[in-house]
Amino acid sequence: MAFGGLALALALLVVSVNLLQVASSDGDHARCEGVVKGWAASVAGSEGKDGDKLSLRDLLFFLHIPRTGGRTYFHCFLKKLYTNAEECPRSYDKLRFDPSHPDCKLVVSHDDYSFMSKLPSERTSVVTILRNPVDRVFSTYEFSVEVAARFLVHPNLTSAKLMTSRVLTKSRAVSTLDIWPWKYLVPWMREDLFARVCLLISAKPFA
Repeated sequence: MAFGGLALALALLVVSVNLLQVASSDGDHARCEGVVKGWAASVAGSEGKDGDKLSLRDLLFFLHIPRTGGRTYFHCFLKKLYTNAEECPRSYDKLRFDPSHPDCKLVVSHDDYSFMSKLPSERTSVVTILRNPVDRVFSTYEFSVEVAARFLVHPNLTSAKLMTSRVLTKSRAVSTLDIWPWKYLVPWMREDLFARVCLLISAKPFA
């Protein structure tokens, strides 16, 4: 797969999280089109006089930091640059990751930078997205509560935990509860929500 060095490097490394609006799971074409056009307008004329000196190596590692717009970036940019066959098998656990697939050219992971120990550094480019820390904290809190609230369909916390355990045991797919920080925050928020529900149920009705 060949790419123009300038266009690709900029698309991968200069994209601003402010332009990464939420895209639908179905790959909303219109939304992605708006994101890409917004990015293109923001970087127009920003190249140095000597041109872009960055070049993409054989393997791209997208270090997806949670709540930074990475999902939209992946669907609107990376999915357009790499075929499904070129995307390495996903893993959120570097101990289970195997990059030996011959067509593996794109790695997407929520792991930390130590994941690079599993990759051939001389052939790997790394890209990530950063976000204003305060905005990211609020977004993380909101998402944790949103996911935890989904468990309120269960009659009580014990039932929710039991069902979660069964699903995670049977499913080979990666769950939100496998990923940091959700594996810690969601159970904490879930317990708090059920405690609040219990208080509301036990509270005396207003006179």
